[in-house]
Amino acid sequence: MQSAAKTSGRLIRNELLNSAWTGFFAGCLHTLSGPDHLAALAPLSIGRSRVESAIVGALWGCGHDAGQVIFGLLFLMLKDRLHIEVIRTWGTRIVGLTLLVIGAVGIMEASEVPTPCFALENGECDVSIIEPLDAGASGRKNLGFATFATGIVHGLQPDALMMVLPALALPSRWAGAAFLGMFLVGTVFAMGSYTVFIGSCTQALKERVPRITEKLTWVASLVAISMGLAILISQFFGFSLY
Repeated sequence: MQSAAKTSGRLIRNELLNSAWTGFFAGCLHTLSGPDHLAALAPLSIGRSRVESAIVGALWGCGHDAGQVIFGLLFLMLKDRLHIEVIRTWGTRIVGLTLLVIGAVGIMEASEVPTPCFALENGECDVSIIEPLDAGASGRKNLGFATFATGIVHGLQPDALMMVLPALALPSRWAGAAFLGMFLVGTVFAMGSYTVFIGSCTQALKERVPRITEKLTWVASLVAISMGLAILISQFFGFSLY
């Protein structure tokens, strides 16, 4: 009896661990494989410190998790009434619009950063001597709620079923809960790691290349705008890039 109980406990423990690790890696891969996710977060994390970048990524990831949970619950409660294609169409359009807004805000912030100036003896101004150490950081607004809300919008998509359906297919509720919980953790971890990487790289470049933060913000913002336009335009031709 004791041997059977130990064997059963070991099997349950292995099942939970396997489900948890599978959910974690699935959350990481799902998040990092979405080009709209990466394009949306790049303008928000450029020029930030590691802590600030991690907070941005975690907020976005939590918002994404919240959106996925909301969609998953709606699907479970109203699956006979939901029109998935209609939701996908309008959800894709909203994602495209949010990318346009993020890109526009990034360009506005990059344009508002004052040019550093070092006064020379002849009265002229040399902009290459002083690097704006705090201009980028001080010019940035608190994007906490906006970042969280953007994550929710990106999470309210039919691909949230990738999180719900595998959890329902697992042999036990505990295994499903482990998969679901670690999927959400994997999303936050992946987004936080991505934004920390972007923030750290741009901070390192900032010490060597003058005004690199503003230039990279322009590039990332233009990429976000281009992707948003591509997503919106593709809707009129009967296919989706998202």
